[in-house]
Amino acid sequence: MDILVENLFGFGDQSKLKVPGYLIRSTAPTNIEDEVSNVVDKDQPTIQDVIERLYQNSKTGKDLGVVIAIHGYNTGLDENGWDGVLEGWYQPLCTYINHDPFIQTQADNLMFLGYRWPSESLKKKGIRKDAQTALPVLLGVLLYGGGVLSAICFVLLFVTKLLFIVPLLILGIIPFAIVLSLYLLRISLYFRDSYRATYFGVPDLVELIRQIDQGLVQRHVSDALTDDFLYERISQRIPKTQSLPKEQLLNNIRHVSDALRKESDLILDFSDRRFQLFFETLKQTLPTPFESDEVLQQFIERISLIENLANDAARRYWQDHSIELSFIGHSMGGHVTTQVIRILSDIFDPRSVGAIGAQRSEKNPSSRVGRAFRLGRLILVSPDIPVLTITSGRSNFLRSALRRFEEAYLFSSEGDLALRIASTAANYFSFPAKTRTQGYRLGNVTVSPKGQTTSKTKQNVQAYGVLNLKELPNPANNLLEYLEINVLSKNKNQKLDPASQKEEGADSVASNEKDDELIANLFTYFDCTEYRDRTDYNPQSQTIDANVMILEGQRSPLWLADYLRLFIAFATFSPRNFPKKGRDVHGGYFGGIFCKLLMYRLAFLGLQRFLDSLLTTLPEEVGIQQPIPENLASDLANAQNLARNVDPVTAHESQQLLDEATRRQIQERRKVALRYLSWLIEQKKIQSVFSPERYQVDVLGRDRGLVREGLLTQSTPQSTMPEHILP
Repeated sequence: MDILVENLFGFGDQSKLKVPGYLIRSTAPTNIEDEVSNVVDKDQPTIQDVIERLYQNSKTGKDLGVVIAIHGYNTGLDENGWDGVLEGWYQPLCTYINHDPFIQTQADNLMFLGYRWPSESLKKKGIRKDAQTALPVLLGVLLYGGGVLSAICFVLLFVTKLLFIVPLLILGIIPFAIVLSLYLLRISLYFRDSYRATYFGVPDLVELIRQIDQGLVQRHVSDALTDDFLYERISQRIPKTQSLPKEQLLNNIRHVSDALRKESDLILDFSDRRFQLFFETLKQTLPTPFESDEVLQQFIERISLIENLANDAARRYWQDHSIELSFIGHSMGGHVTTQVIRILSDIFDPRSVGAIGAQRSEKNPSSRVGRAFRLGRLILVSPDIPVLTITSGRSNFLRSALRRFEEAYLFSSEGDLALRIASTAANYFSFPAKTRTQGYRLGNVTVSPKGQTTSKTKQNVQAYGVLNLKELPNPANNLLEYLEINVLSKNKNQKLDPASQKEEGADSVASNEKDDELIANLFTYFDCTEYRDRTDYNPQSQTIDANVMILEGQRSPLWLADYLRLFIAFATFSPRNFPKKGRDVHGGYFGGIFCKLLMYRLAFLGLQRFLDSLLTTLPEEVGIQQPIPENLASDLANAQNLARNVDPVTAHESQQLLDEATRRQIQERRKVALRYLSWLIEQKKIQSVFSPERYQVDVLGRDRGLVREGLLTQSTPQSTMPEHILP
């Protein structure tokens, strides 16, 4: 395979981790000339170890889950060989989940995979030298020739003051400036990383998932088709094979089985020309010949039948024990994640095709991918993908992939300069848009109260917490009305709701198309622009509340002067100097105590179990000293009493199977937990809007398929009616 599987911490015994962690490395080279990868598989676990762990866990009868984390751009080894992705994110992440008391309750059925695609680092030595070596001859002539001509003309103009030199000076400056711009884009590494992410990172991760899926099916088949089982079934059904010793007969079985596997679409019919050729070849290569062609034909048919039955049984087994596949994609890792899902999605799934001529909203694709997996949770953190990913319209090329996930979450920040400046500038060359506003990235989306556009002429009084908490019982709630983008050339932030298109005109961020489904409503949004918390950057920062993503004193919406100060802080960020100076505006989420709890519990537990975990999570555990409001504290105490009366396993079964009293208790408990979550994120100055689907499914316990259908078709079946009008 084109990947290496390593133990995340370098030791061979995964039993030391309750939630095992593996590092998955793509072996694709940084440069195509580097034919031999310099990555050494030190402890040599294999993909078979991953498969075996998952298979054994599946026998416990618990719901299985695999979470894959994918890093972003500019994350290669630095000049000292330090791997910031491995040592700065994947290892701390795995350590965190192995110490979180609530994630540990699900430890027997979870696995973490940290995926390493071949990114480069701006701190790596030799970047400029490689760029000069790879410079094409023509561009080299224009660069150096234009530079020399410009220098000579400038000197002559300064000495002689002759105006006819000016055209020659311009003639030298233009090609020099153009090629210099290309050179600077080359050493910025953005386009090189984007190429590697798309053409190396995506295919290798797809292949990993395909191999695990295939391995899980084969593992179940091999568990069923033991040597004793095969010998008994073949020898009893074909008496003439009993003349062969057991080992010789087993060798024949293995040989024929391998041949049939290579010809999976073979028709077992002697009238078929292809089967005749297969039969003659097999007869000549069989380890121990049979006494007649008739025996061999019966032998082939019997093995084919047994293996087909075993494969059908394996598929049914994994349908009943499907593995929930979840992703945490940061920055360009969001691009890798969404592209992987596009490839893995079964385009011939009838639910994704719909009837001929059906509207897009009538298609409701399954979350299943392959035979053993289903898509669980998607956590996008500052994703480097277009903002139109969540807007309506034909241009949203990810709609079919995104709606396959059972849960989706977006963490974003207005002050993320890595996306606002670097990514938007780089994508200016390739993104097919005619206005600058459409080039913004999804990681810069902000949240504001419904009907209120954040003005830059005066400082708005910001609202924090779950802004649509009171409206959640009504599923007909368009989340685009809460979402906006800060456009510096405008006096107010731009709404993403298509209704704002007329007001803003041609330069609007919103789509000018009205779609028949609302993909944006499948996401839950966390705007962390003003996120304030304690961090684990250094011992001092663990005891001091500070702005994590922007500077002290700054507030949304940010002005040009704010961005200039923030750019300096981003360029000078160092964990040991936080919070005095510097900010990690692109990855600060992974340093904040509360944000890590929020992201990792959602990824590994899902919203239902996350809400249940909050009932026993004290504010002090996430660095909040503010006392809980009296009415909320009283409701929390009642909810905790309800929790003691409900079996934790029963709480996560289909609530349609529970009695009315138990169902009501679970609903009330999670409603209180959701209010408590809103209060917690309010203290952390995070603005959030929740997907109506999350409320209907994870709080009220209604059928996800019916709720999803109602959201996408903008209809209101009885299962998704507001609570106050339900019978």
